[in-house]
Amino acid sequence: LVLSDIIEKYFVSPTLFRVIRLARIGRVLRLIRGAKGIRTLLFALMMSLPALFNIGLLLFLVMFIYSIFGMSNFAYVKKESGIDDIFNFETFGNSIICLFEVTTSAGWDGLLNPILNSVPPDCDPHLDNPGSHVKGDCGNPSMGICFFCSYIIVSFLIVVNMYIAIILENFNVATEESSEPLCEDDFEMFYETWEKFDPDATQFIAYSTLSDFVDTLQEPLR
Repeated sequence: LVLSDIIEKYFVSPTLFRVIRLARIGRVLRLIRGAKGIRTLLFALMMSLPALFNIGLLLFLVMFIYSIFGMSNFAYVKKESGIDDIFNFETFGNSIICLFEVTTSAGWDGLLNPILNSVPPDCDPHLDNPGSHVKGDCGNPSMGICFFCSYIIVSFLIVVNMYIAIILENFNVATEESSEPLCEDDFEMFYETWEKFDPDATQFIAYSTLSDFVDTLQEPLR
């Protein structure tokens, strides 16, 4: 317990080591013949991580720009339909929440409906907004339609599909590599088997154990 407290205080949490241990599940999957497809998919995801991170930054930049624009134009629209105390454009955080919902292509129509209110009795153009010189809670229909349509096109049809395209491309690369006669897993299996017959790492094994060594190897080296 004392050692665990020292490590957690001066280095990293022991929980992190437990999480890292979960990565060793890949070694278990290597022993299961039917898990070859899963290993290929995991390898493709690992290859895609750098590109997915860059696309994530691009998506955040798009959300940042649209959030500022939404705060400037739709901050005081009437709270009804999809606009409430949480989903609104009054603050930057709430704007990000709204745009994250729109990114999933769900509920964006509820956010657009209050913005389409431009004349009484749907809204009050003379309503005083506390803490601001802006009057009224009416929206701008044309600007609202352009705002949501352009964001859906950029975020969902382009950025999200880029995620899918990168993963599929790397999956195809991983599939081609796994279809080669020998892959990295085969060499690792060979080294592990050799270690059993050569525990001292002399790079030599007895001629009498050669037959047992070959018989211990798995396909396709067997």
